[in-house]
Formats: sequence, structure tokens, C-alpha cells
Amino acid sequence: MKVIFFGNTSFGVPTLEKLNKSEIKIMAAVTNNDVHKSRKKIIKTPIKSWAEQNSIKLIQQDNLNDINFIKNLKSLNADFFIVIAYKILPKQIFSIPGHGTMNLHGSLLPKYRGAAPIQRSILNGDEFTGVSTFIIDKNIDTGNVILQKKISIRDKDFGQIHDELSKIGASLVINSIDHIVQKKPLIEQDGGYTYAPKIKKDETQINWHSSSNNIINLIRAFSPIPGAFSYLNEKRVRIYAASKFLDFENSLAPGEILIINKKKLLIGSIDYPIEIKQLQLEGKTIMDTANFINGYKSILINESKFKRR
Repeated sequence: MKVIFFGNTSFGVPTLEKLNKSEIKIMAAVTNNDVHKSRKKIIKTPIKSWAEQNSIKLIQQDNLNDINFIKNLKSLNADFFIVIAYKILPKQIFSIPGHGTMNLHGSLLPKYRGAAPIQRSILNGDEFTGVSTFIIDKNIDTGNVILQKKISIRDKDFGQIHDELSKIGASLVINSIDHIVQKKPLIEQDGGYTYAPKIKKDETQINWHSSSNNIINLIRAFSPIPGAFSYLNEKRVRIYAASKFLDFENSLAPGEILIINKKKLLIGSIDYPIEIKQLQLEGKTIMDTANFINGYKSILINESKFKRR
């Protein structure tokens, strides 16, 4: 069995590792071209880094309609194309392999089709999420589902769920290849679909005039990247971990700050206070709350509220 892998992000690395340890032959890994930030700073995708470390043929390509690129793909004579966190493939590419082109998606399709399924699931306070493999067709994330795996979200943040799903997804891809080869039935997606559009920057700013549940979900959805943020003394502060503080008899106004015993930092919402566990002042390193209070107590005292802009 021969496959070509398409991907850009770390979400696909566990699948590459699983494929490389199996009897399946990776003919090539396709990824984006390097990003040149400066003459000395060049950023390459995690997929390129992995391919180089494991001596896998690497194809870097930005223009998916390039005729020579398409000819090259055909010449490798792969049985499957596997796509994870990559661009939208045109039909002239996804229709090349005999067994079709499989995509691994970070949701239980047809829920959360689109670019940000994990974040949207956390933002909406879902109890469960998962991964799905499906055969790519002409529309986005609409093809027949091969297999799915469900997990509990609980109190996990984006980074934790991302890593868990990437590992589960690796096994799911291997099982899905067997499923297709054995010609087992696929599942047609029903009409109960939802979309997960790309996250906009302003969505990561905390609105303290919201419920504690919504604020905590937002913090979890953007931890560890890019980090939910607010403003303190005109400085942006990113918050990476927080919880609802129930043991509090008085009320705090939305955004109002309260320091307890020089160790706890509470911020008001429209219902329960939020206890901040980990945060980062603009231009500084990430800190736990006690160290932050110790280092920036004057700012916290002089500026009594976190604010939106």
C-alpha cells in the first residue's frame, strides 16, 4: 500500500509516525513552501521537519494547479492520498488515487465543518468532540465518513484536545485505510451540520460582561495559542488558565480585580468571579498567579479593572 501525505501543521505528525512504522509506504509528504521572515529567519512546517528527519521524499508546493506538480503526484502511483490540516485540494488532485483521498478532521462530522473545529467546540461548551476520517469530494468536509472516534472534553484546553485527537486520529487513519481496502460501507453525512469558521483576532478578547462559564470556555479554547487576552493599565495581558471561584460571598463587578492573600487573583464576571491561574503581561514571560502578583502588584492595585478595547 502506497500513500502520499498532504499537511502543514503538527496535527498530522502522529499520523506520519504511525504510517512510517506500518507496512504502508509513504511515497512523499507534500507541504507548503518555507516562510522567510528575514534573511536569517526561515520558518518551515512541522511536516517538512518530520520528513527531513525521517528521510521521506518531500514536495513543497504552494500552487496546487501547477501542471508539473500534478504530473509528479501521478507519477508516484499512490493508492491513497491522506490530507490533514492542509489546503483545499482541487478535483484534479483528490481524484488521482484509485482508493480516493482521505481527510482527517478534528470533529464528529457533520458537526463543525471548517477551519477551527476544536476551538468552536470548546467555545460552545460541548461535552464531547472527536475525529472523523472521510473521503474528500468537491465540497468542504462533506464527503462520506469512514470512521469516527469520540472523546470527552471535560476541562481540557485546546492544546490538550489537539494533541489527544492527533494521536487518536493517527490510529483512525490506519484503520480507515483497512476499512476502504476491505470495501466496508461508508456513512453518508446527514443534514445536521454546523460550521467552524476560522477564528478572528477580536474573538480572542475577553468580554468580562459575560458569564463565568463563557469566559472560562474562551480561555480554554485559545490556550496555549494564541491566548485569550484583556487589557490592564493599557498593557495587553494573555490568560492561559482559569477556573470559576465559587467560595466567594461578595460580588465583583465585571473586570474588577481582587487579590487574596497575595496568591489568588480574582476577576469579576456577570455571575461568579474567575480565578486566574496562569497569565502573561505584554512583553513578559508566562507566569503563575503568585509570581505575577509579586512582580506586578503595583499595576494591579493602581488599575483596579481588566478592560476591553
